[in-house]
Amino acid sequence: MFKLMRLEMKKYQLWHYWKAVAICNLGFVFFLSMIFFIEKNEGNIPFEDYGMVTSIIGALVRATFIIFAAVLIVKLVIGEYKNKSIYVMFTYPINRKKIMAAKLTIIIIFTFLTVMFSTLFLEALLYLAEVYFNILPGKITIADITRTIATTCLNALATAGISLIPLLFGIHRKSGSATIVSSIIIAILLSSTNGDFTLFSIIAIPIFLGVFGLFVGYYSIRDVEKTDLD
Repeated sequence: MFKLMRLEMKKYQLWHYWKAVAICNLGFVFFLSMIFFIEKNEGNIPFEDYGMVTSIIGALVRATFIIFAAVLIVKLVIGEYKNKSIYVMFTYPINRKKIMAAKLTIIIIFTFLTVMFSTLFLEALLYLAEVYFNILPGKITIADITRTIATTCLNALATAGISLIPLLFGIHRKSGSATIVSSIIIAILLSSTNGDFTLFSIIAIPIFLGVFGLFVGYYSIRDVEKTDLD
């Protein structure tokens, strides 16, 4: 499995995607800074409390990397079905399910790592900004930081599972457009915020959707051994 994953990453040069992750994080910093300065110039309180900022950060990161995962799905799975190269791989003396599982595992791990890294990176910048510039009405406590790290880990795991849901819409029609559009809709629904409330605030929702996403991944590859190569 790990050898297959390494081959896939080398084949598609997936390490280069971390450059895009870095650019996304710079965009997050710019967006949050813009909100702060615009609200400040208008005499408003930019962020009501620490919970509100973490909610916005979480929503931005999840939405971005759910869509990012859909791009990977199109590249690693849908695209190979469309150009028939997947059928060449299926002629190799390797279990087909392992081939597909390796692709999906790459997507899951990539999504988990990017959500974790980006969220903790932005949280660290927020903490430093609060320490040096006092940008929040209240103080950030150790309890807040501990709770945020635990929540970030859980949300990253859930998002990694959720990232496979667009596969349900794209795999049967072999449609990259359906995969991307469905990921955008999912990202919007899950990342809509009202103060410090999102659907991720109800812990049962991300857990259920994460498990459902894993089921979608399993469902998509369970009959791959029966795929006709003709």
